[in-house]
Amino acid sequence: MGKEITAAQLATVYELGNLFSANKLPLNQVLETLVGSLNMNETSSTNYMRNFAALKAGKVYKRAMSALSYQVFLAKFYQDLSISDFEKVLHSITLHLQYRWSKSKVKHKEIRKLLAEYQSKLALLIPAPPFANEVTDEVIHKANFPEGAIKQVTVNAYERNSRARAACIAHYGACCQVCKTDFEKVYGNIGKGFIHVHHKIDLASIRESYQVNPIKDLIPVCPNCHAMLHTETPAMTVEKLKSLIKS
Repeated sequence: MGKEITAAQLATVYELGNLFSANKLPLNQVLETLVGSLNMNETSSTNYMRNFAALKAGKVYKRAMSALSYQVFLAKFYQDLSISDFEKVLHSITLHLQYRWSKSKVKHKEIRKLLAEYQSKLALLIPAPPFANEVTDEVIHKANFPEGAIKQVTVNAYERNSRARAACIAHYGACCQVCKTDFEKVYGNIGKGFIHVHHKIDLASIRESYQVNPIKDLIPVCPNCHAMLHTETPAMTVEKLKSLIKS
């Protein structure tokens, strides 16, 4: 799809895609321009519009696009969209790559590299929200306490890298990867972007600085699932907690 389309044509596709996805221009009028004026294939033009609408909505799309398409669209999306809307675009691309991998086992290395670059750029723009119970590790010294005694608690506050956190959420979305809770869907606008990020590696056991891989080392979870993961030491795996959830 669109292998021979030029950057200039893609710029027009981008402008028309914005109008189409916002329901400001019907598909037949879009096709009049893309097919009639730019001599693009009608099927290819239709697929571009469907993909574009999915990108803006943060949903999966199934039709492939050229690497040049991603270069042009991502550069313009990054410039034009808000942080939350750009997160949707990156999440949509992630879903698409997962879909393509499930069907053809093609890695699309160039597109994945481009996606990672923009995830890193996005991470620089997003401050870490002050979720106090997410950013501390409590180490309870379990000595022999008499019943009813006050437990001694030492709190080791390790630095949480806000960029790594943001890159993790940009990849997975602000949705619990255990129970699939999406706080925006449940609570509306006040829940938008609310999520904890769980460190698969117990930072309290490392006791030194290390380089975090936001995709392999971190995963978004809701506060309830986050608490359940830490009912074991070291923390329970996400896969194990998923298996414990009763349907």
